[in-house]
Amino acid sequence: MKNFLAIPGCHDDSGSCGNTNLTLHNQQDMLKNMNMQTCPYCKEKIYSNALVCRYCKRDLPDMTMAQTGSNHWLPALLASALIVTGAAFFAYEFFKERQNWVDRE
Repeated sequence: MKNFLAIPGCHDDSGSCGNTNLTLHNQQDMLKNMNMQTCPYCKEKIYSNALVCRYCKRDLPDMTMAQTGSNHWLPALLASALIVTGAAFFAYEFFKERQNWVDRE
């Protein structure tokens, strides 16, 4: 059985394809360290730099463009503004009531 790991176009039974610096063990370590992602269509694990899923053969969406176009910061900004406004309101009311206490004495 032929073992063609990690080297595209390799048709040599030894798996070296003329590159004596890479052993089969080193090739397997390199494969384990590559980033993986899940295909959004068939849910299989594929390489994160893949353009086409190797299982379902569908074109993959460009993940870098999808991540840069997200607006997840907007709800966080609104929540922060609400918290700051609420804290300012309570501080104003506290100092106003404190002034009333001082005036009564």
